[in-house]
Amino acid sequence: MLIVNMDTSEKLPYQSFMHTWYRGILSIPIGILLLLAACVPVEEKVVVPFDVNPAQPKIRQVFDLQNAQNKDSLVLLLSSEDPSLRYAAARAFASFQDTSALKALLPLLLDAESRVRMMAAVAVGQLGSPLAEAPLTAAFDGRDSARLFEAANSMILESMGKIGNAQFLRALSTISTYQSIDTLLLLGQARGIYRYALRDMVDPEGTATMLRYMADAAIPISVRIIAANYLQRAKGIDVSMHADQLIASWHGESDPYLRICLASALGKVKSPAAMKELALALQTESDYRVKCSILRALQNYDYKDVHLTFLTSTSDDNPHVAEVAAEYFVMKGQEKDAARYKAAMKDCKSWQAKTRMAEAANKNTTSMFSSAKTALQNEIKAALGAAKDPYEKAAWLKAWSSELRNFESIPKYTLPDQPIPVRTQAVTCLIDACRDKNFDAYFAGEGYLIKAQIGGYLATAMKSGDPGIIALIAGAISDPKTGLKEIFKERKTDLNKALAGLKLPEEMETYLEVTKALKEYGMDAPAVPEDQKKYKSIDWKLIDQLKPGSTVQLTTSRGEITIALYPDRAPVSVTSFLQLAKEGYYNGKSFHRVVPNFVIQTGCPRGDGFGGLDFTLRSELAGTYYDDEGYVGMASAGPHTEGPQFFITHSPSPHLDGRYTIIGKVTSGMDVVHKTEIGDTIKQINIRY
Repeated sequence: MLIVNMDTSEKLPYQSFMHTWYRGILSIPIGILLLLAACVPVEEKVVVPFDVNPAQPKIRQVFDLQNAQNKDSLVLLLSSEDPSLRYAAARAFASFQDTSALKALLPLLLDAESRVRMMAAVAVGQLGSPLAEAPLTAAFDGRDSARLFEAANSMILESMGKIGNAQFLRALSTISTYQSIDTLLLLGQARGIYRYALRDMVDPEGTATMLRYMADAAIPISVRIIAANYLQRAKGIDVSMHADQLIASWHGESDPYLRICLASALGKVKSPAAMKELALALQTESDYRVKCSILRALQNYDYKDVHLTFLTSTSDDNPHVAEVAAEYFVMKGQEKDAARYKAAMKDCKSWQAKTRMAEAANKNTTSMFSSAKTALQNEIKAALGAAKDPYEKAAWLKAWSSELRNFESIPKYTLPDQPIPVRTQAVTCLIDACRDKNFDAYFAGEGYLIKAQIGGYLATAMKSGDPGIIALIAGAISDPKTGLKEIFKERKTDLNKALAGLKLPEEMETYLEVTKALKEYGMDAPAVPEDQKKYKSIDWKLIDQLKPGSTVQLTTSRGEITIALYPDRAPVSVTSFLQLAKEGYYNGKSFHRVVPNFVIQTGCPRGDGFGGLDFTLRSELAGTYYDDEGYVGMASAGPHTEGPQFFITHSPSPHLDGRYTIIGKVTSGMDVVHKTEIGDTIKQINIRY
């Protein structure tokens, strides 16, 4: 607690906190202070019982209003005498994310019902408006000795991490009076500091606090996981002065979620001692996720010191570990070791690792007409021709294209006779060639002409109307590293033609990418009419069929995965999932994306991630956290663009919190999730009522 008792020893932290806030509030515009004054609560006696069970018609009505984005009706409910409706309406705005609702939400930060306060803080944070900084700060109840508003206080700290300034970050970072029993306040503080880091705002005091929390076994594990993820993901933090503490924690910690992040933190130390610890641990570590994290951490060290460790790991029995190891040589391989990369191919136990080692060898064997280069090229070309799995074929194509001179042979793989994953990979290969930092030097003064030639290939491919190809090319135009904006300047009308040919809402992701590309040329795309977005409604009858204990069983080519759904949190997304499952839509769908120690993703009708169906789903983002492995989330290209695709997490992923709808959690079969590789398929989905 910030203030447990009002004795002298407990006053100082609160005074420090409020002093920092007071200095900051002097710079807040008068209009905001008047708005803050309007938030002073009127004494209210709650006579209506609090009950937000979605079985209730009134709560279902709020969910329906949320799904319809009926702001006016939701705003009226914020002042309802029924606290359940105030809570539900605030929750709706957390997903709605319309900043014009801020003024109506602010009074709820001081609501008589603690749960309403908490959800109002969630919603205000989700809106992301800096105008809420002063009201949020003022709503923190520093004298809550009875812990009546502890959850609300916790959420205020977290939400300030989404909108606060650097001054508040320092105040948040220096709170030191929370005890291990103050779980919610510790969690709010840690999440707030972490949220700042995701906005690229860090403070040395915050880093020190997160290090202390991560290392203290008495601190609740939920807090330690957030602190560890901060150390893993925060950019620009200097942990070198804490090297001894990190190494000590590394030796004493057995929890894999913490070790995953600790490995990343040790990678930021960049000392010989830290490097040695990581390399030694790789030999005995049993959790593949930690091994992947160790390898990614070792990428921060000099090639000469770590390349043998990576080379050994390319033959690891776990395909995820081997893939991460092999990818290192694609990114940082050197010409002098190209023969080693080719030799290592025969020891790779998975095609994922083998194709990446082939790519590294092809990229770094620079003597174009040597016998070694010829033999390697022939081997890759033969494997490309023999591959039956479309994802493996795409990987061999990527290896083939790593030799820039092969660009002229790539366009034939963009044709409709090729599998969709191969077509999108071919376009990616052409774009990656343009992005290569050595492109101009490689083509000895003819770089612009060659890039124009590649631009012609891409323009031809775009005329196919393939949404995946169009999305990739549009994204490349927006990327200054490709140089394709200039190349496509005379072809910008092709973008308008491509836009006009898209089917909505199925190809919404592509539409958004083309819109960005058009803006590069000062052109605006027409707004998508609401009736073309086709938002799916909630089928409450389908939801009612689910009982406590109901599960969904995914039978995959790797085994069975059982999932408990969250209809009370995401009814529209759960409705969609159940409808598609009952129709057999997911049967035969591939896991088209697998990122080691992150996610497996499926549900794309195309199999490359660029597909959708004839509906869109509203985002449902209120108060859910990716704080464990096995959460089932909805893939998205931005707010309210969800469709049939979903993913399952390998480990805690708090950077996804508040951005991706969670529809459920794996209750058994995580071993299958961890074994799943790209190209594996869903055989069928059964709903067990």
